[in-house]
Amino acid sequence: MRIGFIGAGKVGCSLGKYLSDHNEIVGYVSRSMASAEAAARFTGSRAFDSMGELIDACETIFLTVPDGQIAATWQEVLFCGADLSGKNVAHCSGALSSEVFAGREAVGALGYSVHPLFAVASKFDTYQELAKAFFAIEGDDAHLTEMVALIRDEGNLVQVIDPAEKVRYHAAAVLASNQVVALYQLACNELERCGFSSENAEQALAPLFLGNAEHIAHDGVIASLTGPAERGDMQTIEKHLSCLDGQTREVYELLNETLLDIAGRKHGRK
Repeated sequence: MRIGFIGAGKVGCSLGKYLSDHNEIVGYVSRSMASAEAAARFTGSRAFDSMGELIDACETIFLTVPDGQIAATWQEVLFCGADLSGKNVAHCSGALSSEVFAGREAVGALGYSVHPLFAVASKFDTYQELAKAFFAIEGDDAHLTEMVALIRDEGNLVQVIDPAEKVRYHAAAVLASNQVVALYQLACNELERCGFSSENAEQALAPLFLGNAEHIAHDGVIASLTGPAERGDMQTIEKHLSCLDGQTREVYELLNETLLDIAGRKHGRK
């Protein structure tokens, strides 16, 4: 597949490099020619100063710009003078669906979202880790199989989802990533109340946190559950609730309901 990128940031560079072994990366367009040139050197492609010229040379165009700029960038694509008939136009947003490509039917383009469930932290290094990522893809039926194959051919697992469920999908990703940071902070706060420094609290919890995360990743949620909820130790749970207060107590209580449900499934009680 001949692929071009509008946007030469972390996602554009990482995905372009990752896909370059099995596809032709045609090149990049960016607000900054220096950024486009750096991305082109990194992927062995070309920096374009014309959006229309890049699109004409590609089968698939990724709009790898910040989420808030995707709709406006798509409008530029629509009116840049390129022939969009039969072209795949995709973005990598977790929260937005392919419906952001409004008016694509009128010009014969096909719209998709191709989202890696992975934190792209580095412009020039993260591509080496993308083989671990699970991708969610949605969009127009006509070339959906082709877009799924683009990612599966790299060896990644792919889930096709309904565009209407994109926001729920993104909320799930936030629960498993960003909100875990908040939960970790709440745990650190309680250790600080026990006399730990903030630095020691973070370090103390790290092996417990990492070990549990690895267990979940390898063995699944049910097999990984331990602790008072797994044992049905309501006396200990009540003691915990009695010493916690405020939002930490509320969070503990809410999450414990889910833990009890998991424990019930683990031990055949539900």
